[in-house]
Amino acid sequence: MILTRLQYLAQVLLWTITASAQLAPVAPQPQSVQKSLPPSISLSPAVVMARGTFGQGLSQTLTLSNQTDSDFAFDLAAEDVVVEKGQRQFVAAGETEHGIAATALFSQNTVLVKAHTAASVEVRLTIPTETKTRAIVALFRGNDRLPTSSTAVGVTASLGALLTFNLTDNIKLEPETIHVKPATETTNLTVSQWITNGGTEPAVPEGTAVVLNAAGSLVEKTTFPSLRLLPSERLEFAAEFPEQLPAGDYKVLCSFQFEGHTMTSDAAFKIP
Repeated sequence: MILTRLQYLAQVLLWTITASAQLAPVAPQPQSVQKSLPPSISLSPAVVMARGTFGQGLSQTLTLSNQTDSDFAFDLAAEDVVVEKGQRQFVAAGETEHGIAATALFSQNTVLVKAHTAASVEVRLTIPTETKTRAIVALFRGNDRLPTSSTAVGVTASLGALLTFNLTDNIKLEPETIHVKPATETTNLTVSQWITNGGTEPAVPEGTAVVLNAAGSLVEKTTFPSLRLLPSERLEFAAEFPEQLPAGDYKVLCSFQFEGHTMTSDAAFKIP
């Protein structure tokens, strides 16, 4: 059964693994430092992309840090990430043909993280030789209930780590029409462009938008927020220009770099 976990993963820290390196577990911090930190529960490392080959075994250490005054326990599980109609869906391990999540082995199935400490879990994976999957999520499902108030029903704290895999060189991004939304009294001029990943591998394009005047001179320049595109995923990249442009004819150039490739498109617009 395919489940959408946007509500369930209220706190998802996106990261991926590298086949060539492992990160050391985070050591508990001194008591004086612990007490000065704001209460939080976090999962590390952050965002890294894995590169490997079919049939390869990979392993990574995940570290959960508990900077609260309470102890928390988490059950561990893995799910495949698939894209349906351009959007991500999460599928239970074993329900995707040649899925990667079914191969996941955790060093422990439940982890207890004491207050103001950190605990590490190793996950081992094997990339099936015929897999079309390029991402899984390692779930830390909280089995403690947190009271939201003295009268309200408690909530469960859960976190997830996204692991993505680049296994071939088949990376192909497909840009759509550029849209320009003029500035108003309350909003900045916005440039947006939808991009679809038409290849088989994940990509994280880094984009820049520049505005040229009628004479071809550079007027403004900004960058797009970095977004990760899984195969078949479609996302909108949007950037704002804070400066007001005088009336005239302009052209915007959008350029994205990814995996040694450059993709450029342009659109003309007018400021009345």
